[in-house]
Amino acid sequence: MKKINFAYPIIGEMEKKNILKALSSGWLAKGAYVERLEKRICQVLKSKYSISVNNGTSAMLLILMHLKIKRNDEIIVPSLCYISPIHMIKLIGALPIVADVNLKTFQIDYKKIEEKISKRTKAILMVHNFGGLCDYENICKIAQKYNLTIIEDFSESLLSKFNNKFLGGQQKNSKLKIISFSSLHATKTITTGEGGIITTNSQKTCFNIKNLRDHGINKYKAYHYKQIGGNFRLSNILAAMGYSQLSRVNQIIKKKREINNLYIKNLKNIEGIKLQKDLIESDPIKWGFPVRLHNSFYVKKIIRELNKINIKAIPAFISFNKFKYLKIYYNKKNNKSDFKNSELLQNSLVVLPLNLKLTKNDIIFICKNIKKILGK
Repeated sequence: MKKINFAYPIIGEMEKKNILKALSSGWLAKGAYVERLEKRICQVLKSKYSISVNNGTSAMLLILMHLKIKRNDEIIVPSLCYISPIHMIKLIGALPIVADVNLKTFQIDYKKIEEKISKRTKAILMVHNFGGLCDYENICKIAQKYNLTIIEDFSESLLSKFNNKFLGGQQKNSKLKIISFSSLHATKTITTGEGGIITTNSQKTCFNIKNLRDHGINKYKAYHYKQIGGNFRLSNILAAMGYSQLSRVNQIIKKKREINNLYIKNLKNIEGIKLQKDLIESDPIKWGFPVRLHNSFYVKKIIRELNKINIKAIPAFISFNKFKYLKIYYNKKNNKSDFKNSELLQNSLVVLPLNLKLTKNDIIFICKNIKKILGK
C-alpha cells in the first residue's frame, strides 16, 4: 500500500548539483549560496531585503531582539498557532496577550485585537495558520492606528498572496511597520531542511538583524562587537538547497493550488465537515489542508483510521493555555474566554497532507476514506 506522508520535500538534481558545488567550494558556513538565496527570495517575494537564518524560531527571536522587546512588554498573539513564536516571546521576558481566533478562518480575529492594546503593547503577532490568511488589511489598519509593529509569520503560507502580492513582500503603505519571517523547515513549501528567512523593506532593519545574527560583530575590527547577538546563520550547504528550490516556484504554486482545489471539490458538500474559509482577496498556498468536523468524536478516529492505511493526517495545534509552564493566566488581561474558539478548533480539526508528491488519485482516495469513516 502506498505511503502518503504529511510532507514530502522534493529534492531534485538541481538541489544535489548545487549542494555538491557548495561542498566543493570549501565554504560550508558562510558562502555564495547564502547571498544567492537571499537575493532570490527578494526577487520572488518582491521584498527589498531578506536575511537568511538557521530556523524560523531564530527568525522570531532576532525580530524581538531587533525591536528591543524587553521584560513585561506586551505582544498581541493568536490563541491558536504553532508554539514556537510564543516560546520566543516568553524567553525574552515579554508577555503574550491573547486574542481569540475566528472559527471560520482559524486565524486571529481582528475584532478582538483592539480591546487588548495597552500602553505596554509593542507589536501584533500575525500568524497565517495552516496556510490560510489572516484578515491582513484590518490588522494593518489597527497596527497603524496605534503605531504598532506587525510581526508576520507566514511559515505555513509561504508563496501565498494577498491582493495579488506575496506575503513577506513589498507593501503599498510605506508607513506600515512590518517585519515578516518564514520557516524553511523540511515540511514547508520551500525548504532548506532546517532554515528560515526574514524579509523587510527597511535597510536599517536588515543591517541590524544581520548584525545580531552574527554575534553583533564589528566587521571593521577583529573580535570587536557592537551589541549582544548570537550565531543564527544559515549554512552555505543548506542555502544551496533553498536557492535551487526557488527556481521551481511557478511549478510548486501550480501543484499546491491543484491539490487544494481537489480537496475542496471532494469535501465541500459533505455533511459534518466545514472547510477553512479563505478571504476573497487571498490566493493561499497551503502547508496542510485543515478540515473542521462538527462532531469532535471523529477527529481521533479519522487520524487513526487514515494512519492504518498509510495516510499521515495530523491534529490541530493545542490551544496554548493548556501548557501550565507558560503561566498565561498569571496576566489578568488573559482569561478563559480568550481561548473559547481555539479550544473548539483544537478538538475539531484534522489537517490533511498537502505535499507535492500527491496525485489526483491520492486525493480522491483520502477523501473517499474520510467519507467512509463518517458514514457518508
